[in-house]
Amino acid sequence: MIILLSEEIRIRGTEHCWQLEKSRKRDGKHDWEAFKYFQSLGEAVGEAGRRELRLHPATGLVEALKAIDQIAARYSKLLDDALSEIASKEAA
Repeated sequence: MIILLSEEIRIRGTEHCWQLEKSRKRDGKHDWEAFKYFQSLGEAVGEAGRRELRLHPATGLVEALKAIDQIAARYSKLLDDALSEIASKEAA
C-alpha cells in the first residue's frame, strides 16, 4: 500500500514495516527514498504529521494551532480516501 501525503512525502507499506519516503531526483529521474521505518501505520502517520508541523512556517501559538487543524484535516481526508479505495477494490 502506498499513501501519498504530499508531492514530497508518502507512506509505503512493505512486507515487514511501514516506511516514510521522501521524493528525490536520482540521475535526472524521480525516485522515492525511505528515511524512517515503523511497526504500524498509525506510528507512520503520526510521525509524518509531526514532521510536517515541525517544518511548518507558523509563527506564534495561534498560527501553530491553525496549522495543526489543517494538517490533521488533510491527513484524515487522505486516509479516508485510501481506506475507501482499498474497500472498493476488495468489493470488486
